[in-house]
Amino acid sequence: MNIVHIATRMKHHNSHSGYDRLSDFMRCQRLDSGWVAKGMNLIPDRVWGLLLRKSKFYLVPELKREIDIQLRSLFWAETIFHFLYGENDFRRFNPPKTSKLFVTYHFPPDKYRQYFTKPPNLGRVNAIIVVGSNQIDYFAKWVSKERIVFIPHGIDTEYYKPADNEVRNDKVLFVGSHLRDFDVLKGVIERIEKLSVNLSFTIVTLKENWKVFRDLKNMELLTDVTEHELLRLYQNHALCFLPLIDGTANNTLLEAAASGLPIITTDVGGVRDYLDDRTAILLRSKKIEEVASIVVDVVNDEGKRRELSVNAREKILSYDWKIVAETMKKAYEVY
Repeated sequence: MNIVHIATRMKHHNSHSGYDRLSDFMRCQRLDSGWVAKGMNLIPDRVWGLLLRKSKFYLVPELKREIDIQLRSLFWAETIFHFLYGENDFRRFNPPKTSKLFVTYHFPPDKYRQYFTKPPNLGRVNAIIVVGSNQIDYFAKWVSKERIVFIPHGIDTEYYKPADNEVRNDKVLFVGSHLRDFDVLKGVIERIEKLSVNLSFTIVTLKENWKVFRDLKNMELLTDVTEHELLRLYQNHALCFLPLIDGTANNTLLEAAASGLPIITTDVGGVRDYLDDRTAILLRSKKIEEVASIVVDVVNDEGKRRELSVNAREKILSYDWKIVAETMKKAYEVY
């Protein structure tokens, strides 16, 4: 069967990251809006907006594209349609009877409860792909578990890798905004400053988050870094400290682990689908004094950091996109 992938490219993902990289490792067609959607542009967006329920993720462009794909699908027989970001792109599409439909979802359950009364239009889906095992019970409320498949998020391990001449500084790196625990991060930095420990942090996040760190010292705030700059940060820092509120797959953790950067993160959501106690320090406590002590101890323990680095890189190789793509192909055949 022909394979068609539908995905919105996330602005915060660089060319080597993001779930839509899956398409680069499969023989498939990436489908975007076509001539039908262009014709729909003759109708003002405010009119199309009347067809939408209020949504932060699925807006008029996504609605037009889904209608476009629905009409064009009438001319395609025996095709596998895979919506790579179900939260953003999938609401109404119904494939022809001779075709298959797969949808990947990325949010943890609590975030779905915040935005959806019920995930839409799951009746015709051949299989729901989840990237965190913590999503399975949530979707099992509406479809049988036999149609819910955990296939891990992939990572480009040929791009994200340790530097050839690995020399790391003594700084701690934090990356991202989504579902990050800024309260714990700020508290740990404040605690380390009070202890007069000479430890610097590099924080890569949206500029709107910089206000969280007002009046704190020993840090560098960055935003809109290039993919090459981000890779160098992964390769030359001593530690990745990433406190989380929740999550499923996490690009920062995958990229850091593939780059051989030792990780301290929160034992929450789907983190253990990708890391374990051999490959990272997984925090079960949010007590600031305790977490700050762990951060300082790991930075000062070169042997522990080397152990974490080697183990994480070894484990993350099993999530290389080539391997994940082969697993996905088998799912297309079975379901």
